[in-house]
Amino acid sequence: MGTQPAAALTETWDVPAPSGFLYLGIDIGRRKHLAAGIPEPRMWDGSWERAPVRAIATTALGFRELISWLGELGFAPDQTRVGMEPTGGWYGRTVVAWLERHGYRVDWLQNFALHDRRHLMIGKQTKTDALDARLIARLLFERERLGLKGGFLQRPPRNTDALRMLIRDRARLVEHRVRCRNQLTAIEDVLFPELKTFFKISVTRPSARLLLESFPTPDHVAAADPADLHRVVVREGRARGLAPRLMDLQMAAADSAGLNTDTDAIVHTQEWLLYQLRLLDGQIQQIEAAIGAVLEEWPAQDRGVLASFPVMTILRQAVLLASIGDICRRTRQTGVSVDRRRTCRSTRRSHAEVWVRSRPAGQDATITHVRMRRSTK
Repeated sequence: MGTQPAAALTETWDVPAPSGFLYLGIDIGRRKHLAAGIPEPRMWDGSWERAPVRAIATTALGFRELISWLGELGFAPDQTRVGMEPTGGWYGRTVVAWLERHGYRVDWLQNFALHDRRHLMIGKQTKTDALDARLIARLLFERERLGLKGGFLQRPPRNTDALRMLIRDRARLVEHRVRCRNQLTAIEDVLFPELKTFFKISVTRPSARLLLESFPTPDHVAAADPADLHRVVVREGRARGLAPRLMDLQMAAADSAGLNTDTDAIVHTQEWLLYQLRLLDGQIQQIEAAIGAVLEEWPAQDRGVLASFPVMTILRQAVLLASIGDICRRTRQTGVSVDRRRTCRSTRRSHAEVWVRSRPAGQDATITHVRMRRSTK
């Protein structure tokens, strides 16, 4: 069928061309933004597709040049319509704050609106940032003059980058801790295999690690003073259930089947793993405290929606908010009918979880049922 010219997407021919507004589309970047300032007459005559695009450095000097350029175009702030996508993480927040301080109002597009319009214009051809800037300006014009409905956010997007960053960093720390625990378990199976009969849940639990930090080998455990062993395991490690078995632990250490020669490398590795686990435990506690602090700054209405669900921990609230963002706007969706082109897999799963948790008790809407429906999509 071929690619249609953008002007043919909306019938605007033989319409008088008013000259009242400047439409400014900004495509967000890390080092520079691209801005397309298109006066209204160019929207009507179709020449907006060839409008020049200006690069704006993401610095105070670049933003001053942007304000100066807008002034040179001869349009007051109330005659300028500014639009951008809620993408690019934090990069767009600085230019928005700068524009708002100078009296400009910024409208936010839905991500899918620009994607769909670009697909109509160029199909599968390579997109460019300059084209996106022009298309944002064009969508502003169509909403202002042609009655375009939808495609714009009703309120500024809630930035989730800080929360998402903390959630991902915590996941990496937890994954690293699991790896260190598995490695430490493998070492103890060689160095002190009898230890797992005393610490049945895990030989990497805090009380077991305290024992290994103080008495790294079976020989050290066997030769330890019973009072010191009691202090480390029972008082500091809080493993009160092992208090009656400390003598058995020393006897097992004295008769251990573990390696007792050429173990220097293993002992040094064990010492390093114990040190890493101690650091990781502290870092995970710190990052969870930071997640809680960031969550406290979230709107009470959004947190109230999630807190009302049963068995909803603070950490799970943070994960859902980081994935979905504006929870009050999303709870009207079912979670299984969300347009796949407009959401990633993790976001769709979060939608499904919120939907299932919000269903009244007794209705047939189990997690398993939702997963089965989602797996068929």
